Amino acid sequence: MAFSVDLYSDMHSDWHSEPFDYAAHKKSNIAIVAGDLASDPASSLAELGRIAAVYETVLFVDGNHEFRTGMPDYGYNFDFKAVEEKLRQGIARIPNAVYLRDKPFVKDGVAVIGRNGHWDYRIVDELPRRQAIREGRGLLKASFNEAASFAKLARRDYYALRDQVVKFNRDSSIHTIVVVTHTVPRAELIDFRDNVPLAKYAQRGTSLMRNLVRYDAGKKLKFWLFGHQHGVKRQEMDGVVYQANTRGYPDEGIKDYRPSTLKFGT
Repeated sequence: MAFSVDLYSDMHSDWHSEPFDYAAHKKSNIAIVAGDLASDPASSLAELGRIAAVYETVLFVDGNHEFRTGMPDYGYNFDFKAVEEKLRQGIARIPNAVYLRDKPFVKDGVAVIGRNGHWDYRIVDELPRRQAIREGRGLLKASFNEAASFAKLARRDYYALRDQVVKFNRDSSIHTIVVVTHTVPRAELIDFRDNVPLAKYAQRGTSLMRNLVRYDAGKKLKFWLFGHQHGVKRQEMDGVVYQANTRGYPDEGIKDYRPSTLKFGT
């Protein structure tokens, strides 16, 4: 059997003056949210609750903005465990929401797995890692060690996803694996633009993620959904459809944002 999902990402609800009308744009019973609902955990949970009031099921991965402290400071809370625990507790109070970081979602032979992804500063070959961290400190409002700590999260998330890909490849009841990350999974998917520092692109994702397909022995990994890089993208590589559908900030020209609808299964 096949089922459809609506894909949202980077809603940045605290940047927009009007709330997004999810009910008016709903095409499926399941929503996948690839992070960056708002710029602190409490605001993100409130927006997640709004989505869950419309959809039967909401699958969620946190983005980098969930780790911010909100406006006007807009810095990061580097107590990552505390942020993830706050998100976990809040999502537990939303009965139809699934925090993919903690558990996969399985339906009709399709396994949806997800993690934030973060970044390891190695996805852009042109910029050495230590230089990328040094130059990226200002973007993160962080010390060198704080900025570097994202790489540890990136490795953790990659290995967690790798283990799940291996697990579901061995599961004969699963025919399709869908990966959801917030950050960009491969360098080929980065949209480079003029006058943007390479240090910012070094925070697009982790160089490890592209290796995930090596563990997909049964060729079950069919879709990889992501966000972080504002805009819409759909590209197929190595038999995997990579798709992003991000709303972004109000000044980026996405006037008529709507979710992408995808169908999984057979």
